[in-house]
Amino acid sequence: MDLSNLDLFKAIGRKMGWLTQRENVIAQNIANADTPGFRALDIAPLSFKETLGAKLAPTTTSAMHLATAANAKPGQAKVAAEKKPWEVSPSNNGVVIEEQMMKSSSTATDYQLMLNLYKKNVSMLRTALGRSGG
Repeated sequence: MDLSNLDLFKAIGRKMGWLTQRENVIAQNIANADTPGFRALDIAPLSFKETLGAKLAPTTTSAMHLATAANAKPGQAKVAAEKKPWEVSPSNNGVVIEEQMMKSSSTATDYQLMLNLYKKNVSMLRTALGRSGG
């Protein structure tokens, strides 16, 4: 059974991918904490509506129909400079290590939550199929 065909596992995989990208951006921010003029970056939030968009979008049967978000091609997560850094150093660097560490901790916690959700759902499917849940 290919779990990647189930919508729940697609959503979990997408969230885990987003969290991985965010952790990479946070790591780059920390690595550039001493670079003069560097501004901290962050990834655009993953939208629940966007994640389910393909399932909730109406079917278009004519070119005259309005385009929906589900018709758009999925791309990389958008990375943008943070709007209001907590503080700016004299070298005009906007990276605050404490802020980045809080974001990293939150990202790691969310990733662990998604991993646990994935494991529990696999276990539930195995039980439903009459196999060992372990």
